[in-house]
Amino acid sequence: MENPAKEKLAADLILKRGVRLPMRAPFFLRWIGKKEISLRVTAPYDGTLTRVASYYLSTGLQIDDLTDISTEDALAIKVRHGDKLNKAVACAWLNGYWAGKLFTRPLAWYLKWHAKSADIYTIAMVLLIHGGVQDFMITTKSVSLMRITLPNLGHQEKGS
Repeated sequence: MENPAKEKLAADLILKRGVRLPMRAPFFLRWIGKKEISLRVTAPYDGTLTRVASYYLSTGLQIDDLTDISTEDALAIKVRHGDKLNKAVACAWLNGYWAGKLFTRPLAWYLKWHAKSADIYTIAMVLLIHGGVQDFMITTKSVSLMRITLPNLGHQEKGS
């Protein structure tokens, strides 16, 4: 039986070190002899994760629905939502406010035409499943259990 804690630890380590995405080099690099480049996607900042999540949620897809899927359905999803998933991976690679605002679309276009689909979707799934949402949920639950806003009843006023 698989241990979810080990799986989470492995995913955290992968995101800390970075997931490499090999792709064909741009023209100016191919011109000088470099045929392939690789982008490294590391654990995103919170703002970047919010952007990545907004791209993913705008597709309306659920991860559970993608497990047992037919080829026709997979192709339909790729046609409908492939650009948004490319934007999510591009945004995660840029991992910053201004870089994400300015360069997400051009990089997503470049990924669409020069990277392999399997690599893009693997990185998207690693980001979505292990990108930090679980840590956010654990923190939110623990804060709600602490009930910080309850009045302190340690001091009572003395009546006459």
